[in-house]
Amino acid sequence: MYKLTRRNVIAMVPSSAVVLCPALLNAQAVDPGWGEIPTDAPVGQDRVIDLPAGPASVDISDLAPGALAVIARPTTDPEYTSTGMTQYIGVLRRTPEQIAFGASNDRAGAVQDPAYLVVNLVCTHRGKAIGFTGDADQPFACTDRGSRHSSNYNASGLGVAGASEGEYLSIPTYTLTKGDTVVLALA
Repeated sequence: MYKLTRRNVIAMVPSSAVVLCPALLNAQAVDPGWGEIPTDAPVGQDRVIDLPAGPASVDISDLAPGALAVIARPTTDPEYTSTGMTQYIGVLRRTPEQIAFGASNDRAGAVQDPAYLVVNLVCTHRGKAIGFTGDADQPFACTDRGSRHSSNYNASGLGVAGASEGEYLSIPTYTLTKGDTVVLALA
């Protein structure tokens, strides 16, 4: 089993300010256009938990509310062509406000535990990588910020702006087990 460490945590959702985690998008400044950023990976490579293909388990007990961890593993699924055939999975430990929001906005059966949102970090529009914005209300955004793209997703993974408005981020096949530890098992 793999264990999440502090070096795997992307960022904490700030309580008030909206910031884009610099480690996430190669230290680019926040602005609506996001400039020229890579669209094939959601984070700097030092912030990714790299797993081999196939079933794996990750101890995510140390993930604090408002923090995101990203898991990467190779895939042969053509849905991931734009991300270099790498499946990026985001694990967001939700804040109390995000849990309350999810209670009435999560897809039925998609979230196994309201405290954790587990999604594939691939945009529903053109398959580009999804980045972490640091905004508690819209924590995810497509890294392709072109005029016909620019999708933003809320804390339930629903597209609320841009080309993916009204579409949910896909959910990987997983099981979340809570006991003395919190274990994310991926199929």
